[in-house]
Amino acid sequence: MSTVGPRIPYLRKEATVASMMGNVLLAQAALLVVSAAYYGLRPLLLCLATVAVCFAAECVCNVIGRRGFFPQEASGCVTAVTVCLLLPPSAPYWLPVTAGLFAILAAKAPFGGLGRTLFNPAAAGVAFVTVCSPDKVFQYIAPPPGGYPLFEDVHGAVLQAPSAMMAAGLKPPQPPLELLWGHAPGPMGTTAALVLVAGAVFLCSRRIINWETPVSMLLASALYAALFPRIACSPLTSVSYELLTGSLLYCGIFMAADPVTSPRTRGGRWLYGAGAGLMLMLMRMFGAYEQSACFAILLANALVPSLDRLVCSGGRRIGSLYKRQKKLEELKGWKEKQN
Repeated sequence: MSTVGPRIPYLRKEATVASMMGNVLLAQAALLVVSAAYYGLRPLLLCLATVAVCFAAECVCNVIGRRGFFPQEASGCVTAVTVCLLLPPSAPYWLPVTAGLFAILAAKAPFGGLGRTLFNPAAAGVAFVTVCSPDKVFQYIAPPPGGYPLFEDVHGAVLQAPSAMMAAGLKPPQPPLELLWGHAPGPMGTTAALVLVAGAVFLCSRRIINWETPVSMLLASALYAALFPRIACSPLTSVSYELLTGSLLYCGIFMAADPVTSPRTRGGRWLYGAGAGLMLMLMRMFGAYEQSACFAILLANALVPSLDRLVCSGGRRIGSLYKRQKKLEELKGWKEKQN
């Protein structure tokens, strides 16, 4: 059985794949710690169960596809944790497991595994369970004292998330400062905005993700929120709530900026992030779900080859025009010398 990983066409340094995955898991671990502090140990067990199932599924797919066995890459673990952090901390165990299995078996393995996926696997998995079971995906239950039970189904008062209130045209009761620390119902990894920003800075400093994609996505979303607010408030307040509620920040950092499914060119990344942000805001305003970042990212993934071709062809045209202008200037100078 092979112990050497396959060639990964979309990642530049194959030797650093394991370290890249480790850094992403480290950034996500901070979000898990925050979630465990609010809801008990259940979020950790949800992630562990999903990681185990996804790891096993990826190993089976690698063996069937004769790609060997590569536990050091931990890409399946990253997919599993990414899926879990986009679901409620009170979710039943089958929900993140189903999303993780769909991500591995339908969106990753059939395309050749790590480095060859056309669509972000985690986004595909969360989109699948959102369509199949939206009542579970968007159900947030008030935690009892001591946190959620570890293994039993969670029952209790259902809370309305700020994203649901925004979708209904209502202003959330939580002020923006509270949303910075995650004091609001929502997916277990998307509510603590300060921790998300710190994770983004860490991943950018380690050159795991490119900063252009999340920044352009946030700028496009903020501009749309300022021009077309969903609630009766000032443009600044609208921008604050749109950026701090839902899964925009999380998906922009851990999904949209994925180096495999995002453009290779800098200009393409700017267009890709801005397009994803615009589609996300349109889905928030006119879509059926309170959170639709995964769907926006999947649509943006489909445009990646076209965006790279557009930027490359535009660059070649500008380069040819520059060379032609330079030659004309040289010819003009030569004629002046002859005269």
